[in-house]
Amino acid sequence: MSRYREIADDLRERIQAGEWSVGSQLPGITTLQDHYGVRGLNTIRAAQQVLVAEGMLETRQGAGAFVTSATSLRQVNVVDTITEARDALTTALTALTAQRRVLVIDFDAEDDETHFVLTSALGDWAVQKRFELQDETHEPTRQQWLRWAKVAEALMTRANDT
Repeated sequence: MSRYREIADDLRERIQAGEWSVGSQLPGITTLQDHYGVRGLNTIRAAQQVLVAEGMLETRQGAGAFVTSATSLRQVNVVDTITEARDALTTALTALTAQRRVLVIDFDAEDDETHFVLTSALGDWAVQKRFELQDETHEPTRQQWLRWAKVAEALMTRANDT
C-alpha cells in the first residue's frame, strides 16, 4: 500500500475518532511530515487529497486543511440516505397538507346566519376575482384567479345544496 494511502487511512480514523472536529484545522504539513516520518510534502498533500475526494477535508491555499465531515463519502449508503430523505419529505408534506385541512365547516350543523355569511363571502369573492381578470394581463395569474373563482363557486354551490 502506498504511504500516502496509509496516512490518509490514519487521518480518516483520527477524524472519525473525534481528534479533529468538523470545522477544525489539521496540523500543518510540516507537523504531519514529522508525525508520520515522511520527507516529501507531496506525500502529505496526496493523503489530504484522498480525504478531500471523500468529502472529509477542504484545503485552502495558504491556510491549510480543514475538516468538513466526520463521515467519508465512501461510507455513505446513497440509497439509504435518499430513502431517508424521501421519507422525511413525505412526512413533512403530509403534515403541511393536514395543516391546510384544519378548518372544517359542517353547513348542516351551522346556523342560518353562518351559512349566509360564508356563501355570500364565497360568491362575492368569486365575482371579484372574475372582475379582476379583465385587467390582468399576466396569463398564469389569470389562470390561477379563474381556478380560484371556480373553486369558490363550487364551494358555494355545495353549501347551498346542503
